[in-house]
Amino acid sequence: MSDEIRLKGSVLWGVIQALERVRGWDGREQIVGELKGDFSEGVRTRSIIATGWYPIAWHRELLAAIVRHGGRTSLREAVRLSTRDNLGSIHRILVRVMSRDALLRQGDRVFSSFFEARTISTRESPKLSRVEWTGCRGFDANVWSAQSETVHELLEMAGAKVKRSHVVSGGTDADDSMALELGF
Repeated sequence: MSDEIRLKGSVLWGVIQALERVRGWDGREQIVGELKGDFSEGVRTRSIIATGWYPIAWHRELLAAIVRHGGRTSLREAVRLSTRDNLGSIHRILVRVMSRDALLRQGDRVFSSFFEARTISTRESPKLSRVEWTGCRGFDANVWSAQSETVHELLEMAGAKVKRSHVVSGGTDADDSMALELGF
């Protein structure tokens, strides 16, 4: 759909590259082999550029193929590895020295670096944080799951220990928003 948001090529490449570590070369090739049309061509010819904007439908397609072949565990592992890899060394250092609250307050800036300008907001208390995404047309349950895993990985990189995580609202195939509550 033309009104769906787009994402940076670095997100797509990050997940594809992480697949090899999660599923091995053959597993990566099996998943990449399922991609269709322009996305398949872009991966095959390596014409997807890290800084370019691409349809969120490509991300949905990639994540769905990962779940089909490796389940939710493979999805979680690939997204977490990709998150670490997508942060440059300077950003990794900054994440490590930031408090969890400071990191969460930067969520909108980080999110809009990889996804077209949509809104992510946070509310924090000493033992609880709530992260809310809005305006994310084209997200499905797998993309929402990837967002949740990204937040978890960034928080762990910052030294926070997430004790519980619960989707309060949204986060399904039909939703363009999600609220995630995190307990510390």
